[in-house]
Formats: sequence, structure tokens, C-alpha cells
Amino acid sequence: MLDLETIRVKPTREGRGTTVLFVHGGYFAAWCWEKFQPYLADRGYGSWAVSLRGHGASRTTQPLRSLRLEQYVEDVVETLKAMPTRPVVVGHSMGGGIVQKVLGADEDLVSGVVLLSSVPPSGVGGKEALAWTKLGMGAMVKLWKLHSGKLGPEDAADRTAFPYGMFFAGDLDKDTLVSYGSRMQGESQRAGKQLSRTVLRDPKSVGVPVAVIGGEEDLFFAPQVNHATADVYGVDATIVSGVGHAAMLDSNWVAVADRLIDFLESLEER
Repeated sequence: MLDLETIRVKPTREGRGTTVLFVHGGYFAAWCWEKFQPYLADRGYGSWAVSLRGHGASRTTQPLRSLRLEQYVEDVVETLKAMPTRPVVVGHSMGGGIVQKVLGADEDLVSGVVLLSSVPPSGVGGKEALAWTKLGMGAMVKLWKLHSGKLGPEDAADRTAFPYGMFFAGDLDKDTLVSYGSRMQGESQRAGKQLSRTVLRDPKSVGVPVAVIGGEEDLFFAPQVNHATADVYGVDATIVSGVGHAAMLDSNWVAVADRLIDFLESLEER
């Protein structure tokens, strides 16, 4: 058994029967769902949020930079197998790529999937998905420092050094930004390189319901990327205004959570 952190929130009113598993993306951990989980609980949905190995309180026996995408997939599969029912899985950014790999391995583990500001099935090597590399050298240097673990909690208060603008589009106050930034972390360079390749070769063969949600102001995966992802799954993308890449934490996060709830309710009607 892996030593993985999971944050579990039970419904605060009569349960709806559907449980959600949240899978974070790069630079985050299970904490990043701290707004979504209680919001869903108040509407009858229980949820789990897992920290991938090397993230949050989940341990790893090897350097973070060398972790492979397949190991993250193992973390999600193990968590899914520990859950009492098949959940709807929400994957953010890199987490969306991981969830798509889970679909390719064993889609029977899930009852539905939400790709939130997600890596597209073709990976991040495509022309559209790499648009964020044109933001300028200053932004890229800040992001690389975060990626390589050279920015720590002590840097979170410096808005000129921390790449907040690449994650958040809303008007968040300094205390909120510092609260987020102080918990963000470096990411596996190896896994990042692996994401440049295809994560799911045949999305059209997926047999479980899929939803695609993105932020209008996302600088990593712009609306056209989300629309392209939705097209290959045969669904329509939902694009939420006033939301950047970290859609679950941005100032308009409630609108994003409501779109997730819309999808959950649609599954109950099937």
C-alpha cells in the first residue's frame, strides 16, 4: 500500500449517491480542492481528494523530479480501488492527463470523468496547447523556478517573483494569494516531459460520460484547447468567464463548481 494523503468530506445533508474523486494537477496537492469539497458536501455529494506521491503529505522514496507519470496513475488507481463505489473523477491540468491514462487502462473503475483545465488527449506538445510558452521570458522563468522547486513558501508574498498571473485571473487579495502560493510546490520534470506525448490514443472509444470544463482566461490551456478536447470526446466544452488555469481556486470558482454539479445531476438523470 502506498502512503497517500486523502482528504475525505462527507455530505452535510442527504447524500445524492454519487461520490467524487478529485485529482490535482502539477504544483498543487489535495488541499487545492478546499473550496469545492465543502461546496459539494452542502449539496449532497461526498468527495475524496488525493495527493499524488511527492505532493502534499503523500510520501515518495525517490526525488520528486524523477517521478514518472505512470506512478501517478498507480496512485489514482489505488485510490479508486479503495473507494466504496465507482466515483466521478475530476482531473485538473496534469491530473486530467493522468485521469485519461486511467481511462485507457481500466475505465470500469470510474462512473464518469470531468476534465478541468486539462491536458488534452494529444498531450501538451501540440501547437495550441503550447501557446502559453509565448507569454514572455519573465513569466517562463518564474514558472520554471516553481517547477524546479526553487520557489518556496517564503517567496509566496512576493507577487513579482511568484507566477500568480499564470494561474489566477480573478481579483484575489494578497492574503489569499499567499495562502495558495505558500502551499504550491515543485513538480516532476520527468512527468512533465512525458505529458508532451499522447496520453490517450483513442478518446472516442471511452464508454463513460465525459465533461470538459475550462477557464476563459486560462493561460495554459486556452478555450480552443478545451473545445478541441471536447470535440474528440464528442461533447461540448463549458468555458467559464473570469477564470484562469487554477479554476478551482480562482475568484469565480463557484461558477466552475456549479458546472461540475450540473454534470453530476445529468448523470443521475440517465
